Order: sequence, then C-alpha cells, then structure tokens
Amino acid sequence: MFYAIPEMNTRQGEPVHAIFWVAKFLKSLSEENPEAAVVVTTDVGKSFRADLYTEYKWTRERMPDNLRSQIDGVFALFDAAGILVLSREWYEADDIIGSIAHQHENDEYQIVVISSDKDLCQFVRDGHVHIFDAMKRKFMKEKDVLEKFGVPVHQVCDYLAIVGDTSDNIPGISGFGPKKASDLLLKYGSLEGIYENISDLTLKMQEILINQKDNAFLSQKLARIITDLDISELPETPFAPGILNPEYIDIIKKYEFRSLIPTAHLVPQKELQKVAITIVDTLAKLETLQLVIQSLNGWSDTSVVLSTDPYGKIVIGYKEQIYSIDSKVVDCSEFISYILDSDIEVIGYDLKWDIRRLRTIQKPLQDEVEGQWRLF
Repeated sequence: MFYAIPEMNTRQGEPVHAIFWVAKFLKSLSEENPEAAVVVTTDVGKSFRADLYTEYKWTRERMPDNLRSQIDGVFALFDAAGILVLSREWYEADDIIGSIAHQHENDEYQIVVISSDKDLCQFVRDGHVHIFDAMKRKFMKEKDVLEKFGVPVHQVCDYLAIVGDTSDNIPGISGFGPKKASDLLLKYGSLEGIYENISDLTLKMQEILINQKDNAFLSQKLARIITDLDISELPETPFAPGILNPEYIDIIKKYEFRSLIPTAHLVPQKELQKVAITIVDTLAKLETLQLVIQSLNGWSDTSVVLSTDPYGKIVIGYKEQIYSIDSKVVDCSEFISYILDSDIEVIGYDLKWDIRRLRTIQKPLQDEVEGQWRLF
C-alpha cells in the first residue's frame, strides 16, 4: 500500500499514507465481511532461514524512513481495534499463516490469506483456503495458481526451489527457468523425483543438477513454509465492531482521516445561511451600490470584502449583502476610483492582485498602468 499510492501528509508534514490505506482497507473489509475474524502476522527478529543461508533476503532494500515512521501508527490501529497480532521468534509471518491455513483448512469456516506473497500460494485449496490480493482485489484459486506457475498447488514450493525467488534471494538452480521447472515437476512430481530420475535427462541438465544439488535442496528448505507452529489463540469473534472503538476513532482523528470517521463521531457542521447575490448589470445599480458603500464611510466596525477574477468580475460584500459586477457590461471606472481612494477598510484573500485587476479594469488601454499584464 505504501508503494502503490501517492504520499499523504498531516498538516504538520507527517507522512501517513500507509496508515491511511490500512485504515481504509480495514473499513472496507469490515463492511464487506462483517462476520470475519482477523489475525495480523508479523516478523520479529531473525528467522531460522537466515541461519541456513546468510544471504537470505539480503537483496531487499532498506525500508524507507517515511515508511518506517508509519509502522507504529499501523500497529496502533490493530491494537485499538482489538485485532490479534501474532509473531514467533525465529519464524516469519508466512510460517504463522501457513500453520493456521494447514491446521484449520478443514474447519467449518473459510480461511482467506490477504497477501500478494507468492510463497503462500502453496496453501490454496478451493472452498477452504484462498489468497486475496488487496491491491488487485483478486482472489486466487487453485486454477489461478496453476495458471501463474504452471504447476499445481502442492508443487509450488519445489517450483520456487528450482527457479529461485529474487525477492527473498533464494538462489534456485542456475539456468533452470519457469518453463523447464514446470515441465520437470509435472513429469517427475517433485524435486526429489527429478533427482531420482536424473539419468533420464540430457547430459547437460544432469551436469547442472549435480553441480547445484546443494543449492536446489537449500532453496527448497528456504521456500518451504512451516506448518506445525502451535497457534492456539485464534479469535472467535468478528473484528468489525473494533474499528468503532473510541481509541480507534481517536487515532483516525489524530491523523486527520476525516473520510474514515463514522458519521456519528463527526463534529456537526454549522449550517451556513444562504446569502443572495445581487447582480449589478446597469450603471444605475452600480451608482446605487456606490451610495450604499459611501454611507458606510466612517463606521469603524464595517469592512467591505473585495474579490476579483481574471475575467473582469468584481464581487463586493458587506455584512449579509453580496454584489457581483461584470465590468464588461458596466463602466466601473468611477466606482473603482472611489473604492481605491476612499478610507473605507477593504479586506480580501489576495488584495494585491485584486487591486492590480481593478486598475487594469479602470484603464485597460494604458500600457503603463501599474499591474497591467500583457497577453504575449
């Protein structure tokens, strides 16, 4: 989510786009799956795979600082919503997911793994365990795994052991690509089956397999996800009510995610009184407006609001009155002179530009008028 969306910041400049999209996803997940229980799994420290192969995951870039700074915010959301977060020393998040998927695949509920990690495809079982890619909003079933890898689910681990995995820096067998891997696995069933029947292969393939046998079985160990971790504390209740917890709402407010705040928790907006706009399209109406403004001169608590646009429109407002003047329809020269020369207080968003435009409207044919800009 961090890499897939534009950066967002709070008014203090704090990056929050990863936190926002996790919160947005939890909201949509709770609405689409109100009965679902949710578990978050995470890595903690060094895994046993790094002991097997010191270069495991070495190719991964360092986490960007503006993502690292959001991690605590993401986990604060999980904590406030009462979502269970699981981790195990020496194991990875995938091992926890694999253990849950394997040990509970025959339970009465369906397991949905929310991940884009291809390693987890080895657990897909139609009607029991499915992968859901949150960014693509796509479910993966057994036929999708077969289409993606060219091998059925139970051969995914050996497939990755042969072709390798650059994201985890799993070496694989050099020179054996996806097509060769799928062909061999479909014919011999497993990595072990390939080596048992190595004499059936060409001399060149035999040479590669013999020279890289250690690499192949090391890669198999690295790619194989653990399925026998003791995971006994799974939640039994839906997570959806958790994102309505006051603590959760406070975090949403803290990060200024107004669009994610439930309506009941929004501060009611004051109903603004509608103000009628008087169109000044004749000289007589403009003279009347000037008399009204002249009557205000000398009142210390009265100000006139001024706004202009590049197309010759002038908007004058005071108290509850708003007047719109089209300088292309009415000669405003005298009126502008009065506004610029009188002592009445004028306020606006960008008066410097408004005054330049007024002078341009007042004397449009004089090149030397201050603030006049040219077309070319």
